[in-house]
Amino acid sequence: MGCKGLAGSLLAAGLVLATACGQPASGTDPAATQKESSSVEEGAVSEAADEASGKELPEGEGADEKEPDSANAENDGSGQEDGAVTDQWCKDRIDALRKTDPVLPAESELLAEMGKCVTFARVLDEKGCLFSELDAGRQGSLRAQVLKDVLSEENAFSGAIPFQEGGETYEADRLIPVSETVTFMKELFGAPDFTQEDHYEKIEDDFILWSYGDGEPWEIIEHMQFFEDDAYYLLTGPAFYEDNGGSVKYMGYADLLFQKNPDSRYGVTLLYGRYRDDRIEVASVDTSSELPGQDGKTYSGQNLIDGDYATAWAEGVSGTGEGESVTLKLSGRQPVYGVQICNGYVADAELFAKNGKAAKVRVDFGNGTVKEQEISGYGFEGAERETLAEMNLNRVELDAPVETDAITITITGAEAGSDYDDTCISEIRVY
Repeated sequence: MGCKGLAGSLLAAGLVLATACGQPASGTDPAATQKESSSVEEGAVSEAADEASGKELPEGEGADEKEPDSANAENDGSGQEDGAVTDQWCKDRIDALRKTDPVLPAESELLAEMGKCVTFARVLDEKGCLFSELDAGRQGSLRAQVLKDVLSEENAFSGAIPFQEGGETYEADRLIPVSETVTFMKELFGAPDFTQEDHYEKIEDDFILWSYGDGEPWEIIEHMQFFEDDAYYLLTGPAFYEDNGGSVKYMGYADLLFQKNPDSRYGVTLLYGRYRDDRIEVASVDTSSELPGQDGKTYSGQNLIDGDYATAWAEGVSGTGEGESVTLKLSGRQPVYGVQICNGYVADAELFAKNGKAAKVRVDFGNGTVKEQEISGYGFEGAERETLAEMNLNRVELDAPVETDAITITITGAEAGSDYDDTCISEIRVY
């Protein structure tokens, strides 16, 4: 059995530095791009960031009974000692902020722009990282994204660093002064100075030589929420990997922790970031029909949530299955932003081509919230399973979350395959 994939390409106007930027690790890259996994050492935030927090170190007996208000606190059992900020301390702070009510701070536009730079640079992974401790590769990638904003128009960082036209003297489109870049980056994410031996830019005469280039794959946070206490902001939301070829992958929730910093021109410094593997659990699946199993294969609704692209649900009625449905019952009532549907039978290229796939679906999120949407599918001869899966991921999502405990997806349009008219769906994820 088989299915088509996601049609259409997502275009991103990416700017890259004159030399290779060394794309950093960012967890699992679905599309064999230059995403690699690397470890980030835990360590202390720079003294400048500590001083900027404006908080005093708690002293005396009983200090560990009080939740710390900043990065400068004695060990409270969460991994923070002697003014050092650790990975675990930041995770605990994030978890504490997530238990508070969302806010819309005056700085939300700025925080969102910083979040966009971080995810577009693909410096996050599930391990988490202190921004002041990023390795040179990730620093270079993040710096490049920030400089793109500096050179562009109508965003929070536009014109933050003076720059010149490249002219005939230098082989570059823009000249950006190194000294002002170093200051700016330290204010934004506590980055240490970068030197001629430790950078990913081409530098001459104390200028970064910047040139425009082709787009790179990117990740982006959507449906952002903000949380705040007296010393920190948290930005969080579901994040997706995308590229110009149309590949899309859910990365989990991005969590970005900002420290309020009066010494930064924007009043905040990026402290810590991670991807949180936050999946909405589907307890069970009901289907209106299922194709009977054959040759040791089954086509039940359970295949939709088994995390295995080698299996698929196939409707079991005559024709292409328009009107057939699956109902996902969640583990409890909770906020949902959308569903991601892997359309067709993506186990291999032959099964994909032979079988049908959905062309349009109606998603009932509950509470009267319904969305109908065309979904696409695309495959080619010889395509491998993971490639087919990436190409055929379709998102049906809402502008605002809905509280629900069940989601029903109905096929309202379908296309037959070359050999069979059974409509197949390989996986569904709720986020």
